[in-house]
Amino acid sequence: MARYAVETRSTEPKNFFAGDFPTLPETGTAGEKLAEHTPVTVNGAGEIVAVAAATTGDVVGVTAEAAEKGEPVVYYMTGEFFADALNMPEGVAIEDIKDSLRKLSIFLR
Repeated sequence: MARYAVETRSTEPKNFFAGDFPTLPETGTAGEKLAEHTPVTVNGAGEIVAVAAATTGDVVGVTAEAAEKGEPVVYYMTGEFFADALNMPEGVAIEDIKDSLRKLSIFLR
């Protein structure tokens, strides 16, 4: 006799947009696999890559969606976002990029 179990699932949506500050999207080519809502910069080849500890001052935006290496990627150059919704690269803290983002008119709450 087969036994059946009830599977339970839940999702907790995470708000990304924190206000009505206008967003300005831009596109580029992903230089690596990028997750959605990742702070990014431009590498030496002109490709969009995740910010690293050495490039926190060179942040250019936050990805709007995920992209594979070599694919087009959309990123926000301005906007108001929840800090806890960002996908921070390993070795980079919110405090490391907050001032650089503010200079771009990207505000974190």
